[in-house]
Amino acid sequence: METWIIWLTVAAALIIIELLTQWIATFCIAIGCIAAMIAYLCGAPMAWQLVWLATGTIGGFVCFIPLFKRRIERKRHASGTAEASNMDAMLGRKAKVIVAIPADGLGRVKLDGDNWQAQCDTPVEVGAEVTVTGYDSIILQVAPSDESAG
Repeated sequence: METWIIWLTVAAALIIIELLTQWIATFCIAIGCIAAMIAYLCGAPMAWQLVWLATGTIGGFVCFIPLFKRRIERKRHASGTAEASNMDAMLGRKAKVIVAIPADGLGRVKLDGDNWQAQCDTPVEVGAEVTVTGYDSIILQVAPSDESAG
């Protein structure tokens, strides 16, 4: 079997895998296989075909990853799912103090049923409502809510 047919078959298989799984890497490797096939058709020995495989794959990553990232971001913004996640999703949320927080000390708050260590610039009593203003590792920075500050 001719080597160019092998390169073309591998590229086609990778493109099918890309369509089914949407891994960007398989598409980039398929580009490398096409480059290796072209190198074979130009009369390059196997060593140069492998060099073109690697070069084409790296070129595919360099060229297409930014395009795919932009496309994903546009989709996320268009569908309204560009929401904060993980710790950033807690910013601005209300929590209830379950262990008093001394000034510049640590206490505990309950947010969505989870207990978190919390720190505040002013002392806050048990039962008060606080707003999450930031975080440092897994310690929430909080401030007294407007309702409980009055």
